[in-house]
Amino acid sequence: MPENTFDIALIDQRPFFESVLRYGVAQSIIDSEKMAAIASEAPKGMVQIAGAFGSKYLRPEIEAARKRIVNLVSLYLVEMSGGDLDVAAKILRDNTFLSLSRGGSTLLKALFAMPEYAMFGRAEKGSVEDFLEFWSLKEKNQDYRTALEQRRANSMEIEAGYWFGEELGLSRSLLQEDDVEAVSVIRSAMLMRAIGETELSILNQIEFATVLESIRVNGFKAKSSKRGKPKAQEAVDEIPEIFQEIAQRVSQEIISQDLPKIQDAGISLDRLVYELKERYFIRDHEVEDTSDYDALVSKEWTRLTKGKTDIDSLLTLFLCFSADVAPKTSLPEKTAKTLVKKIRNEGFHPELAIDWIKACAPHEKQEGLLDDWNSFVEDAQVYLMDDWDTSYSGAVRFLSENCHVEKAIKK
Repeated sequence: MPENTFDIALIDQRPFFESVLRYGVAQSIIDSEKMAAIASEAPKGMVQIAGAFGSKYLRPEIEAARKRIVNLVSLYLVEMSGGDLDVAAKILRDNTFLSLSRGGSTLLKALFAMPEYAMFGRAEKGSVEDFLEFWSLKEKNQDYRTALEQRRANSMEIEAGYWFGEELGLSRSLLQEDDVEAVSVIRSAMLMRAIGETELSILNQIEFATVLESIRVNGFKAKSSKRGKPKAQEAVDEIPEIFQEIAQRVSQEIISQDLPKIQDAGISLDRLVYELKERYFIRDHEVEDTSDYDALVSKEWTRLTKGKTDIDSLLTLFLCFSADVAPKTSLPEKTAKTLVKKIRNEGFHPELAIDWIKACAPHEKQEGLLDDWNSFVEDAQVYLMDDWDTSYSGAVRFLSENCHVEKAIKK
């Protein structure tokens, strides 16, 4: 078969079945008896297909069925022959038209069974009938070839994910419970291999942040090894050959896409974790110990909040920023009154707190904190700037209800 035969089959605008039929007749492979058999079988197949996808009594459905059966036969012929017209003509000669149509349908069902995405879990795929209804109207075989190659790659990536998952102590059944990309598991394993970890395990978010900080401080050890090879390459060489191409690709992605961010001192550790964690498989995305994580990734936040996480203490801290006074998580009642006086004299600047939240708060908390602060500010402006409240009692009462204000002890 000439090398470009298959390419010709893909770009020919006519249905491949038509090209095969013309070729077969011209080369005396298809005789008049076979032509008569096709003419007899095709209408029966069209009626069956029209009934399966709509109604066999409606002309538009019959016309669509004609396209479907030609497309199914064309698909089977081009796949079984590799695009070789001579081989395809002999397949057409030796098989019934309806069996060729069923062959095309079988190929599409096999395509349907393959994963559309390289993800663990049991994704909702819809029905095979809907899939056949859509794909049987596709006239270009290249669409099928592209989808087939992509789904084969997805299958391979998922299998690689299971293999690397076992290295990390993750069972197949456990991974199937998670709606997660297989490549995230592969990437986690390759990162640990590349930094020289001999005992691989899945990381929680605190451990992941610690690994990133270690790479940032000590450098990426993938550049050297005892055997003279880059450790990233050694990490790939130890992997089963069937998965090495995937491992090599992921390893290069870590070096080209993730490592520059890790080494960029301008990106805070908190921001770095936020940007990278979705690319890796992290155990328990909800951080196990919030205060420990905050202390690791947001040192300024931890220093000023002193580990306080209740909203009253945090709003107090934000209020201090907005009044341009020393930040505290609690205020004596007398100090709260003085703060209100300062705000009325010098102004209330909630944007200062917003800037600090964006700069220092753990990234995962920022959205919620900003919502809480904006909600507080909306009400606070009414009370804090109320000139009729000359004794400041209304403003202090509002702060006592929403912030952490320590009442004076009566003697």
